[in-house]
Amino acid sequence: MSHGLKSVSPDQDSVVHKPSRRKFIARMAGAAVAGGAMPQQLWAQPVAVQLPADPPGTVSNASVMAEKTPAMKPHSERPLTASVPADQHNFAVTPNDRMFVRNNLLTPDLDAATHRITIKGLVEREVSFSVDELKKSFPVVTLQGMLECAGSGRAGYVPNASGTPWLTTGGMGCPSWTGVRLRDVLRAAGIKLGAAHVAGQGGDFGVIASAAPVIRSVPLAKALDDNTLIAFGMNNGPLPKVHGYPLRLVVPGWVGSASTKWVNTITLLDAPFKGTFMDSSYRVPRTIVKPGEKMPADAVSTEAWPVKSMITYPAPNAAFKIGKPVLIEGRAWVGEGAIDKVEVSFNEGSSWQRAAINSGGDRYAWRIFSYEFWPQTSGYSTVLARATDDRGNVQPIVAAWNPLGYFWNSIHRVGFMVEA
Repeated sequence: MSHGLKSVSPDQDSVVHKPSRRKFIARMAGAAVAGGAMPQQLWAQPVAVQLPADPPGTVSNASVMAEKTPAMKPHSERPLTASVPADQHNFAVTPNDRMFVRNNLLTPDLDAATHRITIKGLVEREVSFSVDELKKSFPVVTLQGMLECAGSGRAGYVPNASGTPWLTTGGMGCPSWTGVRLRDVLRAAGIKLGAAHVAGQGGDFGVIASAAPVIRSVPLAKALDDNTLIAFGMNNGPLPKVHGYPLRLVVPGWVGSASTKWVNTITLLDAPFKGTFMDSSYRVPRTIVKPGEKMPADAVSTEAWPVKSMITYPAPNAAFKIGKPVLIEGRAWVGEGAIDKVEVSFNEGSSWQRAAINSGGDRYAWRIFSYEFWPQTSGYSTVLARATDDRGNVQPIVAAWNPLGYFWNSIHRVGFMVEA
């Protein structure tokens, strides 16, 4: 049952097509034939590729990146993706300027005063709320929750997997979110018997009209979780425009695409939504496949993140003195469940020492771990970190390869110098 949701072909404008070197040379050669000998310096000139002007009703990439730390590097421009490395995550709560950017289409410039969210599908009554009406009608909650792009770390896979080449420690963040529980809003509409999935759709759009709308659905049980929100705030302020202003879903612990930005429609369905972002992308094999193989026909949709950790201090190639303590610090998380322990190694994994870990915090917030290291010899040294969850799952040395490069959770390693 579609209940009015529509999915069309993938957005072809999401890729910037540069002129090929062959066509460029041929074009220049033609110019030389027509106008005489080709100047030597012409061959050395870079080819400037200009993106089309930003469509009306969108926020420019320049405006988005102006609000980010200079350490945030873009991986693609259309759609806009950007992230910071692990050493820029050494905060208890991810600041706005370090929260990763992952668009599938453009960044819409929406007005909170006119924005509404509609709940429809397998409900007793279709309801619609403005942002202010949500705040007045339901309890407002604030919680910290982990979001991470499914492709975070994709650059680490060998052979290369298709998709945005996220850094091995880029594409995640754990801000504070403020909003109302999705559960409360769904119950206000009345959940009909047979409802099994909840699909979110946002107000973003592509350059061309045939761009597939970004629609993802999650099981009803996850939608009813206490921590799943319709959020209007981030880090004690409004949502930044690139992060979903004025409303977004927050489905913490699961792949970031489940947390629909600029959300304007929630539809209750009797089965998972059928569409581009459920059936073509954001899928992984049920079982491990050989590196380089195609996606199996029985692949499943991505949901909760596997156990993962990263070292946030020291930064790569930092320098320390013999005999003075170094506080190794990092972050650990898991999509569902809890972090049981984090261990560190200073001999490439031959032996491991247990790190201290904070046990408090919201259910889906990352956990901060630390270990006091006393360097005894000079030279280049390394530290590795691995996390274990409460189900016994341990971070692998190298994550299992998959065709779309999702769920990279390999052991993180940082090198540093010890000086006499």
